[in-house]
Amino acid sequence: MFILEFLYANTNILIFLLTALAITFLVVRSSRHSKRIDEIKRRFLEEEEAANLVRKKEIDPELFYTADLSTLPALPENDTAQVERASKRLMIYFKEPITNLELKKQYGVMQMDIIAQYEENFNEYLKALTKWAGSIMADSPDDAIKILELVVSLGGEFRDTYRHSADIYAARGDEAALDALLRAAGENHFNDPNIRILVCEYIFKKKEEIQT
Repeated sequence: MFILEFLYANTNILIFLLTALAITFLVVRSSRHSKRIDEIKRRFLEEEEAANLVRKKEIDPELFYTADLSTLPALPENDTAQVERASKRLMIYFKEPITNLELKKQYGVMQMDIIAQYEENFNEYLKALTKWAGSIMADSPDDAIKILELVVSLGGEFRDTYRHSADIYAARGDEAALDALLRAAGENHFNDPNIRILVCEYIFKKKEEIQT
């Protein structure tokens, strides 16, 4: 009873104590969080410094991708998409995402520029395939979807790849194929997450068109 009377009589003191405790808790938590961030930064800088000292190593031959146009429809005489030229460049295909730090550790900093160029060549090849498919889908949807399915299977990150595919599947009324395309979009390691959102929204829209 005495304690209750004391608390009622000293409301301001109670509020002050609770506020002080809350502030202390937030300060301690913030301090611990800052220490964790500092530790993460320190470890990253240490790993980055160590990776920069790794000697140049030969790139794993299994990373190189060889384009096989024989499995695709015949190229038009006027290859406006420049598929053939893109297919002849040296390309690297990463089946799983990998960071620059991990690449430095494996192959050394001296290989980073050439690896980046080979990876860009691969992306340009997929872009050329997508452009080619887009140019023939109106007249040859079966040929176009064969090209597009290859690009999707190789992790192409282009919105048009998925849009063209969804258009063809919707025109066929193939809801199962749209579901598979949606799963592929969800599993794709898009550089820009916004592309995934736009792609999924487009596929959902095509599914709704079939269902209505």
